[in-house]
Amino acid sequence: MYKIQKGRVLIYRVFDIGEEINLEKVSQILTDVAAPSRSKFTLKKSDRQAVIVSNDPLTVNLGNYRFTANGKEYTSEISAKVWDFGTLSLTFDFLIPEGFTITQLKEFSSAIQDYEDLDVYARSKSREFAQQIQSAMAKVNEWEVYEDYILYYIEKFTQDFEDASDILKQEDIAALILNEEKNTLSPQSIERIYDSKLQYYKNDLALIDWNSAFVIEPSGSLDIPDVIEFAMNQLLEMRYYDDLLDKKLREIYSAIELKNMSIFSSRYNEIALGAGQNYIEIAEIVESVENSLKVIGDLYHSTVFRSASKKFRFADWQTSIDNKLKNLADISALLLDNINNRKSHILELTIIALISVELIPLLHNLLR
Repeated sequence: MYKIQKGRVLIYRVFDIGEEINLEKVSQILTDVAAPSRSKFTLKKSDRQAVIVSNDPLTVNLGNYRFTANGKEYTSEISAKVWDFGTLSLTFDFLIPEGFTITQLKEFSSAIQDYEDLDVYARSKSREFAQQIQSAMAKVNEWEVYEDYILYYIEKFTQDFEDASDILKQEDIAALILNEEKNTLSPQSIERIYDSKLQYYKNDLALIDWNSAFVIEPSGSLDIPDVIEFAMNQLLEMRYYDDLLDKKLREIYSAIELKNMSIFSSRYNEIALGAGQNYIEIAEIVESVENSLKVIGDLYHSTVFRSASKKFRFADWQTSIDNKLKNLADISALLLDNINNRKSHILELTIIALISVELIPLLHNLLR
């Protein structure tokens, strides 16, 4: 039975708080009230050119958070990362008591995950932070949706092992990742989790799922958690803009259905131009989010990022956003074409009418 000598449970909550956050201005704002530290997104195991971040996040320490559940006290350190494309990720860092078994770790993490006030506190903290830095944001958002994630990070077990993947044969890590306490997982469920295992050295290990991960990292490097956290922030922004596009399209459909088409009204022209403007703005922001981290080659962290992206279904969200952007562009073009065609018809009728008016005196004279 494996016992943990050093490790932590990292609980993430990611919120969309604004658009186009000026990180330098945020740093200036927080200087008087906190001690922000600009964190360079440097990955120790990787060639720097393998993972490129367009604008490093600003990291801020937010103190401690304590709560009591089932008669036990839990303490975590809280840190926040502010990302220039508009998100705030909060990390609750719980130390795993030395000597814990995997079974005890399951109970420990279940108590944390079942504590509902953690989400309430995280939401209030994000609102407080957003209010503090609102002058550094182009627009303040408060979207009800957020991302949550749990990561089990083990630096050292009391036993040494030659291959970290050996733990999968002796401990039910799949049940830990899926937070399954009561029922026994099927071989298919276990295989699905273990098939995604990643290793750089034989003594490290990363298992990444859609809402949790298990990482063994003897070096103490937080590279893997950082990469996964970045992917979570990108995911939330994709979900945000997918939802925003839904709202924009519904507004346009409703406006079209409720109004009769009239060339003498500027309403449809405004709708068409607004749709085009929305398309340009959203497409630009989505592109900046997608390009905020680039992976080159097949090095370890690139593989980790691609694995997380696959679990988070990035491709599906990107396809959905692309389709909705196309719909927005098509609606704008169709409305403008319709308006222009109607104007052309009216212009033709007007010309015919004017010609007719000119011909009436001539016909009158001919018939006399």
